[in-house]
Amino acid sequence: MPTPSDSLERIWSGLPVSPGVSEAVVHVLQDSFDEPPEESIEEHEIESELARLDTAMQKTKQEIQALQKTIETRGDSSEAEIFETHLMILEDVSILDHVRRTVRTKLRNVDSVYHKLMRKHIEALRGVDDPYLRERYIDLKDITQRVMRHLRGEHRADLTFDEPVIIVAHDLAPSDTVQLDRSMVLGFAVETGSVNSHAAIIARSLGTPAVVRLHGLLEGVVSGERVVLDGDEGLLIQRPSPETLARYRQVEAQAEAQDDMLLACSQGPATTADGRNVRVGANGEFIDELDSIVESGAEEVGLFRTEFVYLEDPNASEDALAELYEAVVKRMNPKPVIFRTLDLGGDKLDPLLAAEPEPNPFLGWRGIRVSLNRPEFFKRQLRALLRASCHGPIGIMFPMVCGVEEVTAAKAVLAECRAELQAEGVCMAEHIEVGAMIEIPSAAATADLIAPEVDFFSLGTNDLIQYSLAVDRLNDRVADLYQATHPGVLRLIRMVVDAGRKANVRVGICGEMGGDIELTPLLVGLGLDELSVATGQVPRVKQAIRKLNQTECEKLVDEVLRLCCPKQIHQLSADFAMRSYPELLA
Repeated sequence: MPTPSDSLERIWSGLPVSPGVSEAVVHVLQDSFDEPPEESIEEHEIESELARLDTAMQKTKQEIQALQKTIETRGDSSEAEIFETHLMILEDVSILDHVRRTVRTKLRNVDSVYHKLMRKHIEALRGVDDPYLRERYIDLKDITQRVMRHLRGEHRADLTFDEPVIIVAHDLAPSDTVQLDRSMVLGFAVETGSVNSHAAIIARSLGTPAVVRLHGLLEGVVSGERVVLDGDEGLLIQRPSPETLARYRQVEAQAEAQDDMLLACSQGPATTADGRNVRVGANGEFIDELDSIVESGAEEVGLFRTEFVYLEDPNASEDALAELYEAVVKRMNPKPVIFRTLDLGGDKLDPLLAAEPEPNPFLGWRGIRVSLNRPEFFKRQLRALLRASCHGPIGIMFPMVCGVEEVTAAKAVLAECRAELQAEGVCMAEHIEVGAMIEIPSAAATADLIAPEVDFFSLGTNDLIQYSLAVDRLNDRVADLYQATHPGVLRLIRMVVDAGRKANVRVGICGEMGGDIELTPLLVGLGLDELSVATGQVPRVKQAIRKLNQTECEKLVDEVLRLCCPKQIHQLSADFAMRSYPELLA
């Protein structure tokens, strides 16, 4: 809810998902998803109703294909792939057959039948636990709105603006952003959403601020009024005072100057003041992110998520996967790319893979368990990765392993794929590093047993914290209990680092904890060899490491591991960071 300030300002607070500050006028994207009236039809009207559906489908398909061509000319491959999914949804035979059958048997108008069925699918997606899939309901809603507009004979013009704007919407569909004149869009403020929502993804790719979960915003703002959008603090300030505007303009100028400075020295190594080098990489999932990763100074792609490609096209062939992986490797060569094999959770599976719903998908069929239980499915991906390895250095890491047996089983499948490709005369790298993600407490506790089987460990701290503390990181009721600095979490990390050091296996982090520069002193003191973070965080993390002293960080860790309060530990690390690099935390 909005809270009034001392002046006429109103400050709306939400979740920041893309950093930066913008000042512009509002343009409200109105959401029209009204349910059409249900009407009875006569038998002689059936064919004309179904003809209306066919016409609407054809016009919608033409619209989507036109949008694809528009974004392909911009080079936005990730968004082009989104519209491939839209076409698959539009032409889903089961949906169309159900609509036609219902119109014929129930004698109901096609508008209400189609809307009711699609609304049922939309609500089902909104209720799943996984944030990525939860946000995909917008894709279904986008398709439904397009079809409904054509059934009603309505049209929507392209959105162009005479001046820079901040887009305000209830939610934001992919086609909305394609139709926008994005050169004039300085930010997104959305009532719904998460860090994985389309608005967040697009804002980060454009380098513009975005704030989601601004509940009730559409009731309080109108198009044309001036606002400030603060993507760092998660605020939208309505009717900002001259003092507020002056303050933000000063902050923005300082931030731009600092970013320029950090980027200028981002290509150098991240070496502590006493000479210890910590490798800093970037996390990625789309090919069009790679240019930004290179420019950021990242020394590798420390985590390339492959499940997002799968979710766009579950039936992609080995050749298609190999072509995609090859493009990633070629762009980054000679810097290595660490590919994580599919990390599909029980609630993130394609319906063709999931035999039945699971009562607790986060403790069920996910990660390496899915791959090992579907060897042909697993081999298709591994063969594609092996084929890509002749174009540059890669690593392969297995997600959600709970012990050494799963690692050895996965390696056996990898060896089988290598033997097959060798027999076929396919080019591959002679040696490919293999790693295990440490995300489950049992894997951390047995890291000494796993270490002889791998070349590296990568700590997935998001899940490691969640499983160690029995706290659902998506549940607002227990959000305060999700604590990266819990002594149990830090001791597990120390255990993994010690096991890696004894076996000469390097240890890195690819979770969100790695990009939090208030915690960088702890991570350096714990002895992490590598940090893989969001692309925009790379220059800042590298500079933070350069300001630290390894020996002093180790003393900090010795001190905090004797404490029992996570908040106290966090504060000690934050204070240490503030003393070491105040300019990065100001």
